[in-house]
Amino acid sequence: MAVLIIGSVSNDILRLQKFFNRIELMNIHCFTTAESAIQFDYLFLKEDIQLIVYDAKLHLNNCEEHCQKIEALTKWCDAPIILSTSYEKPIILDRLFEVGIFDFILKPFDFTHFKTRVQVALKYDAETKLRKQHQYKLAQDLAIAKNVQKNSLSPALSLPHIELDGLYITSQTLGGDMYCWFSLDEDLTAVMLFDVMGHGIAASLITMSIRSLLKGIITTLIDPVSVLTELNKQIYELFSTDDLDSFLVTAVYMLIDKKNRTLQYVNASHPAGVLFGKYGETVALSANSPILGLFPAIQVKAKRVRLTGWHRIILYTDGLLTLQDDEEIDLHFFHSYASQSNSYALQKFAQKYELADQQFEDDITIVSITITL
Repeated sequence: MAVLIIGSVSNDILRLQKFFNRIELMNIHCFTTAESAIQFDYLFLKEDIQLIVYDAKLHLNNCEEHCQKIEALTKWCDAPIILSTSYEKPIILDRLFEVGIFDFILKPFDFTHFKTRVQVALKYDAETKLRKQHQYKLAQDLAIAKNVQKNSLSPALSLPHIELDGLYITSQTLGGDMYCWFSLDEDLTAVMLFDVMGHGIAASLITMSIRSLLKGIITTLIDPVSVLTELNKQIYELFSTDDLDSFLVTAVYMLIDKKNRTLQYVNASHPAGVLFGKYGETVALSANSPILGLFPAIQVKAKRVRLTGWHRIILYTDGLLTLQDDEEIDLHFFHSYASQSNSYALQKFAQKYELADQQFEDDITIVSITITL
């Protein structure tokens, strides 16, 4: 670990070195200017610098010059900077605090005063480094968690009569969006999109817990009313504690039946999906059941839609609704790419709204389903 002293007055520099030696800090590097310290940073790792003492002959006319040098040091290194000076006008010191000094020591030096200020700065540096290590580890863990959640999304599915694909844009934190689908037999395909209300690690953990339940519930019960009734029961029993009241779940579950040419769906307080016909005619897949997890039992209703020929269905989470404050998202965009695959249409949609180039407060998830009967 190292201490840097920056200054040109040799007697003052010597006195500072002796004081540091008295408190058993021996690894001292002295430079006449801030520029020379930054230039010779190969002598030490910036992470090893515990403290910088900036010794300055301050006066009113050169204040801004010293401010520029201190700003350069703060950008170069995160270590606390202690100003050593005999000039103590508040207006000047306030300006130096604005640009980044941590504390100051007045001349003539007093060892007790020096020792106290240095110890406080060193403690601050140690706590800052520890906090950064924790933040770095947390960022790594969040990145892994995001990847695990993303890998839990169902991969694209392509069958002769149905194709499915999804677009998942992660927010700055972990989120609560999830989609999955299951080919139950040669005729039946089940699709689920849900969104746990809230953000962060807690919402993500609940999302993954629900995801682990879905295959067993859907493949066993199949029927939309039965699936959502059981899912609501499971969510309520698992997560309806006082601390988790805000983690409710919106969901859309649909069962596509090739043999009977029908679509059955339940929308549990989720944003309305859109079903497009061949010529652009639309059917809104609006909410028809309560939100999940609020009550131990709910009345679930399913709706049935006849399928004829070609259809494209777009489902999405509410993150999409906040994408543009001043105008609605054009979901008819997906019908304009009717002759293209789901993945291509989703890719073009992401390009149009520059989804890959922005940071969002909420996840954005879109599922595109193409049915050809």
